[in-house]
Amino acid sequence: MTGKLNLHKLAFIGGGAMGEAIIKGMTGAGLMDPASIWVGAHRQERAAYLQETYGVTAVIDNTEAVKGADMVILAIKPQMVDSVLDAALAEAVEEKAVIVSIMGSVTIEKIAGIFKGHSVIRTMPNTPLAVGAGMTAIAPGAGVPADAVQAAEQIFGCCGETLLIQEKDIEAVTAVSGCGPGYVYVMIDALADAGVMAVLPRAAAIKLAAQTFAGSGKMVLETGKHPAVLRDMVTSPGGTTIAGIKALENGAVRGALYNAVQAVLDRSEELRKH
Repeated sequence: MTGKLNLHKLAFIGGGAMGEAIIKGMTGAGLMDPASIWVGAHRQERAAYLQETYGVTAVIDNTEAVKGADMVILAIKPQMVDSVLDAALAEAVEEKAVIVSIMGSVTIEKIAGIFKGHSVIRTMPNTPLAVGAGMTAIAPGAGVPADAVQAAEQIFGCCGETLLIQEKDIEAVTAVSGCGPGYVYVMIDALADAGVMAVLPRAAAIKLAAQTFAGSGKMVLETGKHPAVLRDMVTSPGGTTIAGIKALENGAVRGALYNAVQAVLDRSEELRKH
């Protein structure tokens, strides 16, 4: 999705790694004048870095950052909700501003309870946003204007792919794509180790493994073919690939991924109870 954002001012609460990744994507895509992107950073050094690097307006006063903003992106860690999102900040937000959250495990209901009367969009991005290859699920709350949803799609779309979902599905999204990079890094590391065992130099093994994962994912996305169809395209009868796949099945790799997703869902449930 291209074109300029129909926003006069956009504010970020939090200028950490994820916030910076989104800002980098937006400024690189020219979605809006960088000076109209305001960031409430935790430290003066961080504010200065963001302003110098991306041309945004960075301050250490969150209330100043949000004043007059059409949209406010909450780019902080979930455990910071009570200490950062206080009544003074909520009162400083413009009446019609839309709140967008990237915080895991913090519901639309909780956010709407802090920013009373505001439309809320909950998102679940993942860390490859930092290299423009992220996956962000977008869950609009009830009554969110269509143009605000479109703006969220534009913002996260310049950092990778987006998918509109319902909030009830966001924990499952977290378990698949939110935590998914962690699973993939483990598998890249393991495949690279296997390459080293097969006498490849370490650097070559890592590059071969990483690009293989990157390219395979791109094949799935760009061809639209089911992964099993693409797998069959490289699996000759009685050949080497099917021998390797048999070894993976015997090692319960598929079952391990089922278990990883379920473990995330179980842990998310535990965190919500606290």
